[in-house]
Amino acid sequence: MIVLRPAQLSDISDLERLAQKGGAMVSTPAAQRAHLLAKIELSIDAFAQDVLTPGEESYLFVLEEMLTGQLMGTGAVKALAGNREPFYSFRNDIKIHSSAELNVHNRIHALTLNHDLSDHSQLCAFYIAPALADTLLPSLITLGRLLFMSVFPMRFANEWMAVLPGIADKDGRAPFWEHVGRKFFGIDYNQVAHYNATLDKTFIAEMMPYHPLYVTLINQEAQAVMGRVHSDAQLQCDLLSGQGFAPDKYVEIFDAGPIFSAPRDALSLCQQIKSVTLTSSMTETATQTYLLGMADNNDFKACIVQGVLQGELLMLSPQNLEQLNLRHKARVFCVML
Repeated sequence: MIVLRPAQLSDISDLERLAQKGGAMVSTPAAQRAHLLAKIELSIDAFAQDVLTPGEESYLFVLEEMLTGQLMGTGAVKALAGNREPFYSFRNDIKIHSSAELNVHNRIHALTLNHDLSDHSQLCAFYIAPALADTLLPSLITLGRLLFMSVFPMRFANEWMAVLPGIADKDGRAPFWEHVGRKFFGIDYNQVAHYNATLDKTFIAEMMPYHPLYVTLINQEAQAVMGRVHSDAQLQCDLLSGQGFAPDKYVEIFDAGPIFSAPRDALSLCQQIKSVTLTSSMTETATQTYLLGMADNNDFKACIVQGVLQGELLMLSPQNLEQLNLRHKARVFCVML
């Protein structure tokens, strides 16, 4: 069985390996041991707290093969995208330039630096081993986190979002960065992506332009990639879209990748969650595939199982029940996939 569970300090070596494989994509954890250890410690502390309203908490999950203990993926959630520091993005605005004397009325597309999304809860740090991309395990990472957020609503905002990586080549050249960001920072895309993952965000406010950027004045190569998803993130894009997330009027400030958002109550998973009791069954009735979430006090883990749902009773094989090793008072939730 493969389980999505909270990260532990003992996971550090495997997390380093996964972060290094993930490359410089903004959506993956930074591959620095000290940074990863700090992320794990913050997550452990967040899970231990009895949270009434969302704040600075950050929750880091790993995908573990229980038999071998090998980690195969990661996913995190920030309770608030901007808590102690703003979350910056570019907002797509329309500026009106009008002259009655010339009989001219133009609507001009502009990008405005803002922190409108700071009060959203953010899905981040998604990574899955490439060999597993065509399995249900990417769904476990994405939907498992959404289930966690639904089971503990007091820990998160009502609006959720995810930043998807924009267009960049294997050498780290991002057209939007080359024609926009580099002019203000004077450094490579990979370097600023690393800073964004490891430093506080004051450098963004210090270096990015305060005034709107008129899109018509931006190089055509950069315009062409605005709002486009990197091919490596298409899987994540499809999973989020399938749940009801959609790109709105915001893009990431470094590579202009789309920012997907949705209100919690509009998501498909949140409308389908059922609270169930697990029982062992040897029945030969045709089974269905379920996302299973288990909440024990402030702890949470999720997995994908085959079972039979009858009312509020979910029948699993004796082997699955033994592997789950649930405590008597654990709350169990399921969603049919």
